[in-house]
Amino acid sequence: MNFTLFAASFQISGLPAETSIERYVTIGAYSLLRSCVIEPECIIGQHSVLMKGSLVETHSILEAGSVVPPGRRIPTGELWAGNPARFVRTLTHEETLEIPKLAAAINDLSKSHFSEFLPYSTVYLEVEKMKKFLGISI
Repeated sequence: MNFTLFAASFQISGLPAETSIERYVTIGAYSLLRSCVIEPECIIGQHSVLMKGSLVETHSILEAGSVVPPGRRIPTGELWAGNPARFVRTLTHEETLEIPKLAAAINDLSKSHFSEFLPYSTVYLEVEKMKKFLGISI
């Protein structure tokens, strides 16, 4: 490809090519984050897409399967959902207090799974016990 054509077809957004994720953030499985900012204590539902320049402010929740268009801002303390993401309602004070608790609980659970299953499974220990019990030397 000719560099001139490539440069002409490439649109520069002026946004940094980095994703920033702060503390106590829960991000659901299969989510796509592209050059966006997620402030502290937020929940991003699974299969969500955050496009370039999008911002999710503190104490916000993005429902599963939501798509945040480029440059869109999800304000503090709000629940958004849909494609494209739209305002649903303001979160209650109790809901905002639960966000960091959920993040901490998921982190604890991931640590227990990590120690149990990674970097290798413990199934081989059971196989070795069975082989020894049955007198199998292979």
